[in-house]
Amino acid sequence: MNERLAPRWRLFALCWVTYAAFYLGRVNLAVAMPAIQAQFGWSKATVGLIGSALYWSYAIGQLVNGSLGDRISARAFVGLGMFLSAFLNLLFGSLGALGAMAFIWGLNGWVQSMGWGPLVKTLSRWFPAEKRGLVSALFAPCYVAGHAVSWVLAGRLVSAWGWRAAFWVPGALLLGGTLLWVLNAQDDPAFPRGRLTLRSRESGPWNPKEAFRTLGIPAVRWGLIICFFSGIIKDALSLWAPTYLLEVQGLGLGAAATWAAVVPFAGGLGAFLAGLALHRSSHQREAPIVAGAALLVAVGAVGSLLLAKGAFPAGALAALALSALGSHGMNALLMTSLPLRLGQQGNVSSAAGALDFASYVGGGVSGALTGYLLDGWGWPAMFGLWLGVALAIALISSRGIFHILDKTT
Repeated sequence: MNERLAPRWRLFALCWVTYAAFYLGRVNLAVAMPAIQAQFGWSKATVGLIGSALYWSYAIGQLVNGSLGDRISARAFVGLGMFLSAFLNLLFGSLGALGAMAFIWGLNGWVQSMGWGPLVKTLSRWFPAEKRGLVSALFAPCYVAGHAVSWVLAGRLVSAWGWRAAFWVPGALLLGGTLLWVLNAQDDPAFPRGRLTLRSRESGPWNPKEAFRTLGIPAVRWGLIICFFSGIIKDALSLWAPTYLLEVQGLGLGAAATWAAVVPFAGGLGAFLAGLALHRSSHQREAPIVAGAALLVAVGAVGSLLLAKGAFPAGALAALALSALGSHGMNALLMTSLPLRLGQQGNVSSAAGALDFASYVGGGVSGALTGYLLDGWGWPAMFGLWLGVALAIALISSRGIFHILDKTT
């Protein structure tokens, strides 16, 4: 038994660290945005377009690359995505024109989408479907841990050497992460690690229709709706929390970036608790857990509304953390647990990609919409949006109204 467990958990740890590392080159923009705004004199709506470029390309990339991830070796595919993201971060840090920056950051979103689906597929090869709650609880926090480290690192780099360093240093770190993954990854316990190959268990011609095949599963359709709405809140937190703490709560740039790391840490805790709740649930249904998480977001949004016009950093952080706890918790649970339900059916990466697609479509809407709301009506408008979205999620997840969507495959 120990011989079986040791390789399984070593592979789990490698997947965990690898996906956390992806975030070093994805959410660093949020911390650099105030400095980019200051240098070029752009409005929030303008600089928000750069963030939206990543969200939209990442979303579309999830449909394509999630499906490709079921056909291509995760060892090769994930490694290529991480390497290209490293290169694009290095390039972005050398640019100074809005169009070029939005284009390169959009390309970064595409290659970043080569990570999640194939990694979840790899976990499905090493862990049985009935362990999905435990795997979700332990694996989902990886992205919020990477998020927090990225914000702290970027904040230190911007304060010490300017915003360009917040892309150059993560780019170099991603190159190291690429090497770590390629040298140690193993797609499947039935496959020897051996030489690098493009072959996966489901090797064969790729059919683009496979990207949409999983949409017919009731649980996945419900998950798509929830992931879209939770993405609006989750990615608004990711993109605007440092700026909010800087402008409204009166923190300096370095302090704002450091304290904003409380948000992804709270999100990580939410992801862990949501997965643990599923693991310990006798019925193993995601909908009641999602409804409870949505109510936490609603409470956090109300708290943020009350503090949107006055400086009270501790209270503001607590409210943001509560919103992160709920939004990241529900999002991470669905994007991990629902694909792992499919087990050995061969479309795990496609399902994970489709759910991540929905989440980042929500993020893409959020990036531009929130910038527009902030420029026109200020921070209360953003928090009011969160409250409305959270209440909609709670309603949609009510078993009495949409119980049919809580079915499994």
